[in-house]
Amino acid sequence: MILNLFLVFLIPWTICLMHLYKKDKVLLFLVAPFFSVVAYLMNALGFYFDFWEVLPFPEQKSFASLPFDIGIYPVLSCYCIYSIKKTNKPFLVLLLMTLLTTFLEGIFVFFDRVIYQNGWNIYFTFFSYLLPYLFLYGYYRFLLKIRVLQ
Repeated sequence: MILNLFLVFLIPWTICLMHLYKKDKVLLFLVAPFFSVVAYLMNALGFYFDFWEVLPFPEQKSFASLPFDIGIYPVLSCYCIYSIKKTNKPFLVLLLMTLLTTFLEGIFVFFDRVIYQNGWNIYFTFFSYLLPYLFLYGYYRFLLKIRVLQ
């Protein structure tokens, strides 16, 4: 669990706070909590249907995935929206972030820190990240529409 805390919580948030916080404070506070909830819901669905386990606590499912849900996933979502704002190429950024997140999970699968079950595979994982990133983009567009973000 210490390894998970370090790799998917402490390092991403340290990088994010040192880099992104200086550039766009509002984005951090609007996007990270939103996507943390989305990540939690996606993991809850995956655990409910027994598609995956996260080690080292496969029996305590939500506790094992907590560093991911409040760590790397919200940080990546902030960088996703930040990149969309800077490049103005939303679908390219969404595709690249989905590929990056899938690749990162693939590393955890390779090292047996995440275990797929019941027919789940890395291809399904890609779509399980693409849908939340598309949902995130919709949330971003909504924040623009109501003028919370510029």
